[in-house]
Amino acid sequence: MKNKLGLIIGVLLAMGLGFVIWAQRSVPLEQVLPSHPLFFARLDHVEEHISQVIHSDFGKNIASIDMPDVLNRNNFSQADINDFQSWQKHIARFWNNPLTKKFLSRQMAVGIYYDHGSYKIFITLRLTLSTRIAELLGQLVPHWGEDITVTKESYHGRTINHLMFKRQNLALAYVRIRDLLILTPDSLGNLDQVVDTYQQHHEPLAVDPGFNFVKQNAYPKADGLGFVNFNFFSHLWRGEMDPRLTNLGLETSAFPIYGLSYRPGVISKYKIIVDLDQKHMSLGMRKVFACPSLSNDTLKFVPVDAIAYNWGACYDLQQSWDAVKKSLGENPEIFQGAVQFKHRLERYFDMNIRRDVLPVLGGEIGGYLTDVDMQSSYPFPLPRFLIFIKIQDRAAMQALIDKFLEHPIAQLQDEDYNHVQIKYISSSLGANIDPGYCFLGDYLLVATSRQLLKRSIDAYNDSLRSIISDDVIDQFRLDNGEKFHSVTLMKTAELSRRAQDFLGWLDKYLSDRITMAAAYKQDGDNKRAELDEAIADKSAELILAQKKLNQLKNNSLANAADLDPSMVSGAIDNLNREEQLIKDDIANYIEQKSDLSRLLDNYALGAQSAKLTMYNMDNLVSPVLKGLESIDAQAVTVRFGDKILETEFLVK
Repeated sequence: MKNKLGLIIGVLLAMGLGFVIWAQRSVPLEQVLPSHPLFFARLDHVEEHISQVIHSDFGKNIASIDMPDVLNRNNFSQADINDFQSWQKHIARFWNNPLTKKFLSRQMAVGIYYDHGSYKIFITLRLTLSTRIAELLGQLVPHWGEDITVTKESYHGRTINHLMFKRQNLALAYVRIRDLLILTPDSLGNLDQVVDTYQQHHEPLAVDPGFNFVKQNAYPKADGLGFVNFNFFSHLWRGEMDPRLTNLGLETSAFPIYGLSYRPGVISKYKIIVDLDQKHMSLGMRKVFACPSLSNDTLKFVPVDAIAYNWGACYDLQQSWDAVKKSLGENPEIFQGAVQFKHRLERYFDMNIRRDVLPVLGGEIGGYLTDVDMQSSYPFPLPRFLIFIKIQDRAAMQALIDKFLEHPIAQLQDEDYNHVQIKYISSSLGANIDPGYCFLGDYLLVATSRQLLKRSIDAYNDSLRSIISDDVIDQFRLDNGEKFHSVTLMKTAELSRRAQDFLGWLDKYLSDRITMAAAYKQDGDNKRAELDEAIADKSAELILAQKKLNQLKNNSLANAADLDPSMVSGAIDNLNREEQLIKDDIANYIEQKSDLSRLLDNYALGAQSAKLTMYNMDNLVSPVLKGLESIDAQAVTVRFGDKILETEFLVK
C-alpha cells in the first residue's frame, strides 16, 4: 500500500513538474509583441557578442583611447566631459553587474511603436530556465539597490510589476510571459497591449507583412534581425514635421521596408534587405532595377595583391548624363557655364558626347587599388590604381581615343606586351608614374602606371597571378558563377596598414609645417623688433621735428620785423613736410607690424591646428586603424530585382 501511495505521489509530482515545465516553454517573440512597429531589432546571445567585441583586438584598441583627454584637447566643455565620464561609468556599472549577463545571455529585442501621437517602447528579454522558475526580478530587486519600490497590478490573469528607481527618478514596468520578460518605461509603454496581443486580442508581430517580408529573406537561424517600416516614418514627416522634408518622405515611399539580418561565424554575414515599391518609382529608377544581374568576369585581370576592388554593372551612362544635366539645370548660371564648356570640348575634339561617346561605353565600370606610394618624387602620396569600363564597340572606342590623341598633352609611347598593345606616357618621375591604357577582352583599362597594365595582362593570362587565386574570393563566394549587380572587396588589414603609413607621412608633413611656423615666428619676432625700433627712432625724429617747428614759429613771431617772411614761410613748410613724412613712415611701420602680427597669428593658429591634428591621429585615429588590422578582409555584394534589393556585407 505504501509503495502504491509513493508511486501515485511520484506520478503526481512528475505531472506537476511537467506542467510547470510546459507552462514555462519558449514562446516566439512575434506572438507577444504587437504588429506594425516603426522599428524592431532582435539579437541572440547578446552578452556573448558584446564580450567578443570587448575582448577582441579591435575592442581593446578602442578601449585604450583616453576619450576625456581627447574631448578636452578638442575644446569640449568640462560639462560635456563630465557627462561623458558619468555615462561611461553608468555603462560600465551596468555591464559589470552579474545580473546583466544573466538577462542578456539568450535573447534581447526592442520594438518601437507610434500610436495616436505618442511613442511606445517594449524591451523583451528571453530568460534562461534558472531565471524564470521564480519571479526573478522582484526577488532580486535588492541587488539593484534599496531605493527601488515595487507595486503590482493584475491584468487578465497576468501580473504587471511597476518599479520606481527613486535615485534615478525612473519608472519601469514589466510583465513575464512564459520565458519572456517584457519591460517598458512607464511613460513610454502600456503592457496591457502586450498581454492582449499574447491572448490574441490584438494582431501580433507574426502577421505584420513588412516584418514577414524581412524574416522570409533573412538568413536562416540568424543571430540578429532588424526591421524598419518607413511607411510609418514618412507618415510622420508628411503630417507633423517640417514641410521641407516632404520630398524626402515621398522619395522613401519607393523603399518602404528596410531589414537587417546577421549571422556570425568565421565569415560574419550581414544582409540589408530593402522592399521595392515600383509604383512610387520614376521611369528611370524602374529601368535601373529591371537590369539583370551578371557574372563578374573582371576578377580575372585583377592582380592577386590588389588591396581594394570594385565592380558594378547596370550603369546607364545615358540616363546619368541626363540626370546631371537636369541637376545642373536647377542652377541656370552653372548650367550655362557647363553647356558652354561642353560645346567647346565637342568642337575641339570634333565629336558629340551623346552621339559618339555614350553609345560606345558599356554598363560595367570598376577599378582596383594595389598600393599608395609614400616614396614617390611627388610631394604627396601617390595611389597606384587602375580603372576599367566595358566597351560596346572596340573599333569605335579606338577611333574616339585617336581623336583625343590628335591633341595630346604629352607624347604617347607604345609597347607590345604578351600580344596586348599598351599606350603610355613616359615620365621622368619613375617607372611607377607612367600612366597608360590598353584593351583587354571587352574592357578598356586605364592605369596610373604601365606596370599595373602589365600585371593585369599577366593575371588575365595566368589565374595564379589573379586575385581569383586568393582564398578570400572562394570564402566570400565571389567567383563561383553567382550573379551580382555590384561587388566590392577590401583587404581591411592591408588597407589599415596603408592608412597608418599615410598617417606617418601626414605626421611628418605636419611636423614640417610646425617647424616652418616656428622658424617664421622667429623671423617674424626679429622683424617685429626691428619695426618697433624703427617706430621708436621715427617717433624721436618726430618729436625733434616738432620742436624745431615750434621754435621756428616762436622765433618768427618774436623777430617778425627782422626776418624775411618768405624765408620763414619756406622753412615752416619744409618742417611741416618733414613732420608729415615722419608720420607717414610711422604709420607705414605700424601697418607693417599689424600685417606681420596677423601673419604670425595665422602661423600660430596653423601650428596649433597641426598639433591638434597630430594628437587626434595618434590618440584617436591610429588606435582605430590598429584595431581594424584584426579584420582580414571585407566584401560587399549587391543584388536586386523588381521587388527586393539585397546588400550583403561579409567580414572575415
